[in-house]
Formats: sequence, C-alpha cells, structure tokens
Amino acid sequence: MTFNIRQKVFDKDADYLEESAINCQDQLMKLFAASPEGQGLLNEGHDLGWASMMLEFGISYIGVTPPQMSPTNLEEIVFEIFPRKVSAPPEEAGEAILQLQAFWRFLQSKFGLKNAEACLKVVADKAIPRLEKEMGDPANFGIAKSMVMMGLERGFDISTLEGMQAWTDTYDNEIKAGTGLPIPLPGEKSKSARTVHQKIKRQMARESQRRNRKKK
Repeated sequence: MTFNIRQKVFDKDADYLEESAINCQDQLMKLFAASPEGQGLLNEGHDLGWASMMLEFGISYIGVTPPQMSPTNLEEIVFEIFPRKVSAPPEEAGEAILQLQAFWRFLQSKFGLKNAEACLKVVADKAIPRLEKEMGDPANFGIAKSMVMMGLERGFDISTLEGMQAWTDTYDNEIKAGTGLPIPLPGEKSKSARTVHQKIKRQMARESQRRNRKKK
C-alpha cells in the first residue's frame, strides 16, 4: 500500500486525530529508516530520534505535517521547541542538524515536497552554532527540562523512574517547607531564576567535561 504523506491527522474542526497521527509518523519513520538517507545515518552509528521528534512536535505543537511545514515552522521547532523540551546537551546540536538534513533530503527525493529546499536551508550547517547556543541557555528551558537538569545538579539519578520520583518528592517537600528554589518559567529573570540557571549551567559544564574525558 502506497504511503500518503498528505494524509489528514486533524479533522475538519482542526481537532487532533491521535491514532492517525501516530500511524502517519510511524510509517514515515519506517520509510526514512529504509531509505538511502536513513540507512546512511544508521550505518554510521547514528539514530533517527531527532527527525522523529521534529515530526511529533510539528504535529502536536504547531499542527503541521511535513508537506505543510514552512521554514518558519521548522525554525520554531528547532530553535525554540527543541531547547525548551529536549533534555540534551548543547553538543547534540550537530547530531540534530545532521539528522534533520538527511530527513529533509529524504522528503525531497522520495516525495518531491516543494518546501524541502527551503527547509534544508533552515537546517544547513550554519544552524549548528545557533542551536548549540539555544540548547545551552537554561533561560530557554521549559519547566520539565529545568526540573531534570536541576535534579542532576543535586545528584539524583533522573535516568530512572525511582531517581526522578525521589528528586520530585525532595523538590516538593523543600518548596512546601520554604527552603527550596522554585523552577523558573522560561525567560524568567528573577534572582531565584538566575540561581537555578547558574546551577544548571554548572551541571551542564560538568557533564560536558565528563563526556570529553570518556572520549580521550
């Protein structure tokens, strides 16, 4: 059965059709994984997670699928939603851009999408330092991402459900007792927000140093 990349994932009232959206995303990612572009990434040890997140965020936050996605939509996903939602270090920016480049080349060659060329310009190599900067600025983080990064700063193993629950319980108890710092809203510039941002920056720096030592 031929995949219809223009299939509807919203009804006539613009309501989200969850089952259709998930099915569309799954089928498209399978086609990408089997394509020369996807195979090139997989054979070099990369995964396809950033492309999948771009699809998911496009549908769930902006309400567009790839054929409808404008360069402005893609910029919002990459430089605003990724830094706010994805708990990944700035060093992942190059990997993210590499995957998105391959994905849009796949969309261009497989489906002939007219917007692909313009979207490829958004994720050209020059986008890497911009994305690194945005992903490294705690002021851009959403509440959930800030919570994860602050938990790391405090020494909790947030990679496990138990560790995350322990950190959440500790945070809630400290806030109730008036001894904890509230997680700041994105862009908040209060004294407590600056303190949290500084803590997160220190943790990100330590994580970066740890990864660099492992590479040596």
